[in-house]
Amino acid sequence: MSLSTIACARCALGNHPSNRFCSGCGLPLGAVQPDAGAGSDALGPYEAPEPDDPDAARVIREFVARAAYESAPSGHGWRMIVPLQLDRLQAVYLGYAGTDPERRAILSFVSVCGPANDRDGRILLKMNARSVEGHFAVKVLRGEEYFVVIENLPIDALEAFDAGGLVRRIAEAADGLEDRLSRGRDLY
Repeated sequence: MSLSTIACARCALGNHPSNRFCSGCGLPLGAVQPDAGAGSDALGPYEAPEPDDPDAARVIREFVARAAYESAPSGHGWRMIVPLQLDRLQAVYLGYAGTDPERRAILSFVSVCGPANDRDGRILLKMNARSVEGHFAVKVLRGEEYFVVIENLPIDALEAFDAGGLVRRIAEAADGLEDRLSRGRDLY
């Protein structure tokens, strides 16, 4: 007879069903479920544009309009909802992300995949080596670590991109991992 276990949402270690806390990392078991609202924190803290930056808000609005997905303001940026296969939806957040070392204004695209775990982190790092657009990363959202797909671009480069295509590719990469992590649920 096999014994069922409860997988920890943080470290994925199997724990005995009577355990209240993960024996690997100490997280309360059952307390941390994927948080569908975690994406509202995806853009992180707001860094005000430098005085010599282009009008970031205008550039973002124009890019969102060109992408042509359902969109709405979210925090200090925008949330775009991308329809995908099998009636799945994926949110992609776009917002100002400060400046790079050359003092160019940077915009960040972020799409949440699900709670981070050590088991998948190594695989995602290997996938990043082959990634052309959007990279897997870990962000702390609402106090927990989440896998995200992120793409940072200089604000002056946005005009050269197919807006809808770029947002769709980021959404597809994030949704693929979300589907795997959540065993088919569509949360983000």
